[in-house]
Amino acid sequence: MKKYWIGIVNRFNRKSLSDKQRIDFVKKLQVLLVHGFTLSEAFVFLFEQLELKSTTLKNNLYTALNKGSGCSEIFTILKFPKSIIMIVYFAESFGDLTVYLKNVEDFLLRNYSIKQNLYKTVQYPFVLLTFFIIMIIILNHTIVPEFRSLYLNMGVELSKIQIVLSSLIFNLPLILLLIFIVTLFCVFFLVNYYRSCSEEGKIHFIKFVPMVRTLFVRYKTYRLATEFSLFYKNGISLQNIVEIYMYQKSDPYLIYLANKINYGLKKGQNLSDASNDIGCFEQGLIKFIKVGEKEGKLEIELKLYSEIIITKIEKQLQLIIKLIQPIIFIVLAGLIVILYLVIMLPMFELMQTIK
Repeated sequence: MKKYWIGIVNRFNRKSLSDKQRIDFVKKLQVLLVHGFTLSEAFVFLFEQLELKSTTLKNNLYTALNKGSGCSEIFTILKFPKSIIMIVYFAESFGDLTVYLKNVEDFLLRNYSIKQNLYKTVQYPFVLLTFFIIMIIILNHTIVPEFRSLYLNMGVELSKIQIVLSSLIFNLPLILLLIFIVTLFCVFFLVNYYRSCSEEGKIHFIKFVPMVRTLFVRYKTYRLATEFSLFYKNGISLQNIVEIYMYQKSDPYLIYLANKINYGLKKGQNLSDASNDIGCFEQGLIKFIKVGEKEGKLEIELKLYSEIIITKIEKQLQLIIKLIQPIIFIVLAGLIVILYLVIMLPMFELMQTIK
């Protein structure tokens, strides 16, 4: 449990660069390489421009560079996402690094844009909800007790619905706090359970999580299509790809993927059948692979599909973001109506009593 909490803290503190800094770093690196800079010269230039809070981190970067570290190792020190590090590693080993740095920049830009849209979408409703809760707390300790005392003195009896609504409004801050704590606990528990699973167990677990399941499958599909298109473009056979994945000790998923594909090859399957048996890729990818295998243009098919799938991921996330704001506003409007009814319905009954 102690290691788990340390891991949670580390996840909040792990970024060496902000999302915007990452995009600028990759973009400038790609431009410098295109204009004839060596990788070492480009990194020296960029390190001088980086505004890092940690002096130790900057020293580590220069030390790694002096030892002849490659682009993927520098990205590892800067704590880029693991998937990006692997693409960069394969690109500098087997392909054109400048081309795939452009793909990395595009991926980071899309990711940054989605995060910004989510922030803008949630920001205003969240502020309104916060003010509403504060208002409820103030009313519960000032006006609502006065109204209750008035109704009691005037002999106004509240209906069952009014009692339920009054209890809901009075206990709303506590209810929301309990919901938040329970949700937080469930998320931490599920994340911990997910991390403790084997790679195959993780895939089966995600399949039972709505919405996340589709994103997970599409992300894994995008990663496979991107990496395999790079390999096939440079004439690397499927068996050699499996061997390359086997050596990626830092990424257990790639080792699992290599074992599953290798098992399929031993049974006489091709890539499309082996990928289908793994069960974490879109059927569209399987169809693209089958067509590419028949026509002998698999690298082109995979590259095209990786572009299609990243667009699908972006559209799905944008749709989710668009749904968040209306849902929050509807909930907020419902709570405001309940608050109005709690105060005004007994008032109307009081007026009837006076008449």
